[in-house]
Amino acid sequence: MTAADKIKVVRLAAVHYQHPDLESACSFLRDFGLSEVRREDKRIYFGGYGRDPYLYIAEQSPTARRAFLGGTWAVDSLDDLTKAASKPGASAILDAEGPGGGKKVTLTDPNGFPITFIHGQALKEPQDHPATRALDKESPVMNHALEKPRQGRFLRFNKGPSPVHKLGHYGYIVPKDDFIKTREWYQSLFNLVTSDSVFNPETGEDSTSFMHIDLGEDFTDHHSLFLGANPTNGKAFVHHSSFEINDFDSQALGHNWLTEKGYTNCWGIGRHVLGSQIFDYWFDTSGNILEHYSDGDLVNKDVPSTRSPEAPDSLHIWGLNVPLSFITGQSDS
Repeated sequence: MTAADKIKVVRLAAVHYQHPDLESACSFLRDFGLSEVRREDKRIYFGGYGRDPYLYIAEQSPTARRAFLGGTWAVDSLDDLTKAASKPGASAILDAEGPGGGKKVTLTDPNGFPITFIHGQALKEPQDHPATRALDKESPVMNHALEKPRQGRFLRFNKGPSPVHKLGHYGYIVPKDDFIKTREWYQSLFNLVTSDSVFNPETGEDSTSFMHIDLGEDFTDHHSLFLGANPTNGKAFVHHSSFEINDFDSQALGHNWLTEKGYTNCWGIGRHVLGSQIFDYWFDTSGNILEHYSDGDLVNKDVPSTRSPEAPDSLHIWGLNVPLSFITGQSDS
């Protein structure tokens, strides 16, 4: 497929989860730093302080099980929605529910997960300053050994949730035998390019890929979608969704807030190698993993893609050792 045939995506907009206990899930989301935007019967929309009208759809599960109903990606034009609607198994172009309106098309990926493309959403007005837990409402400025730009200004903070800016990425663990097919499906569908891959040194086969939205010369997040290969060829599942926090202090204060509220930490705080972001993973009350991240890498067309071998220290450079619950995506509690 040529670049002209691909759907042109401009940003990742939202994720959609179903919960067996919706109110319990919503309590967690508020403590996680998301804000309730709209409530519609069995569906609740949550947002951050960025321009997206919402970032997270929380819906009552029709069964006693949790479910992930995929991500929503904003496209460049109505023509891109027409391209999406022409794909095998795609929906027609429909009115988009929820804050911001717009039009949408939904497809199903090779592992049965929906993916939605949206255009024409009414975005929120940008804020003058990022949301932070600093009392003066300004981004904290670090004083380093040789450069000390913070002069006569004291850092004071208040306790509370980490204010969420935007949705950064989500990703799946898929059967090992379907990993390449799944990656090719996504990269042939829209402008998704590999930033970094990890491979099995014994077989030489890729086992993880971090992919970014190709915006040409414009810089974008190191990854908006990731795929990992399940070595047991088990059923595909969503591993986590990740949300950006402005600064490390606000992130750490949110970590303490979630701890004090009695939620289950999955892994963190630490710093990843690929992507470089400071991470903090939590289990929600349904057993899904959500991540706070800050200080992530940006890439563009001039940043080369890399491949590196699987290794014990390939996931993080500092922080606690990787727990089994992060590898399996299942809470031990």
